[in-house]
Amino acid sequence: MIRKKNKMKVKFAHISDVHLGAWRNELINELGYKAFEKTVNTIIEENVDFVIISGDLYDVSNPKVDVVDLAIRELKKLRDNHIPVYGIMGSHDFSPSNKSMIRLLITAGLFINVSKGDITDNNKLKLEFTEDPQTKIKITGLRARKRSLEIEDFEILDRVILEKESGIKIFIFHTLISELKPIEYKDMESAPKSLLPLNFTYYAGGHMHKTVPDKVRKNERSHKIDNKTKIIYPGGLYPVNFRELEQYQYGGFCIISGEIDIPSESSELEVKYIAIKVKEAVPLYIDCNNKSLPQVEDILEETIQSTEFTDKIVTIRMVGTLTSGKTYKIKSDEIKQKIMDKGAYEVLLNKTALSTKEYAPINVLVGKTNQEIEETLIHEHAQKIDIKNLTKKDVENKIHELLTVLGKEREEEMRVRDYNEYLEENFKRIFQLEEE
Repeated sequence: MIRKKNKMKVKFAHISDVHLGAWRNELINELGYKAFEKTVNTIIEENVDFVIISGDLYDVSNPKVDVVDLAIRELKKLRDNHIPVYGIMGSHDFSPSNKSMIRLLITAGLFINVSKGDITDNNKLKLEFTEDPQTKIKITGLRARKRSLEIEDFEILDRVILEKESGIKIFIFHTLISELKPIEYKDMESAPKSLLPLNFTYYAGGHMHKTVPDKVRKNERSHKIDNKTKIIYPGGLYPVNFRELEQYQYGGFCIISGEIDIPSESSELEVKYIAIKVKEAVPLYIDCNNKSLPQVEDILEETIQSTEFTDKIVTIRMVGTLTSGKTYKIKSDEIKQKIMDKGAYEVLLNKTALSTKEYAPINVLVGKTNQEIEETLIHEHAQKIDIKNLTKKDVENKIHELLTVLGKEREEEMRVRDYNEYLEENFKRIFQLEEE
């Protein structure tokens, strides 16, 4: 930070959707960890004033010890270099019981939670500001909740008091904005732009794993932050599923730099995307439509022989309808082994969009994650259910709650009777049942 009269040079990093521990495949998980480590090292080299994390540092609110240890170790490196980290909990970090492992980072002074506030007497959510001691920039934000329920918090947000606050301000949030939502996110819950408080210099968005505006990632140059480009989603730090690995291959974060003038509340800032590439990905798309099984096998063999795979992640997506042959006869393990024999780091194969004319067609949600498929199906079924005194949204939320309870496995030390009582109590709570 350099002062020049009232003007001050500033530089900060904006990270989002790290999702440490997102993969079941541990080899790919390791790449997510390396991406986070590389990001922290890059931030230190860039000598930024502070870091913003706009949600979903973890993939689950209660991650494995190794994941928490990694987060502590890397965030401590930032603190040791006098770089504070300001952030909010994302939908994956959030825990309704307040048992999120983000709490450990906050207690250790490695993560400064800026989503602090209270409900006023007139049922308004009044957020507080956290001032960065070095730059005097004021930061606040609204943490996420599961299934985008934080939109309800946006609706009662006391925007007037936030808008009247003087100085250079940053607002952090973890919610999709309807007007900025790409077509592939059309089925996901979102909030209108009008719910964001006005008069902020920068809006640090999270939850969307795609960089928005798109030009920030596509063009390596810096982009001026103005009224049209002041809501930024950096996208994911590393792909968290097959589709993202296939589509994006890598992730990254943003660095915002320039000059601010606090007395006049003016700024001249630019945003630049920093790509974090830890391992090259090779996406293969095999069109199987109107082809026989032997023809598909020949295409696969030719593709494998003509492609370089050394130390690369290989994704194979097979789509279409076979004229003959059964899909299960495509030997995934043999295909993977042939590619691994050519030096690949890891091979992922997806056949969910592959079918055969011998069977009736099945509707599949191609390219969707398991979570997105689950949310879509629950939403569709909730629209068809009528329960007295419950809205469609209430029904949808109760189905999610019920699945969460049913998904909790019985712990080894818990008796079967106690586990059954736990299920019964939660079932009564969810559906507000009372014993007569």
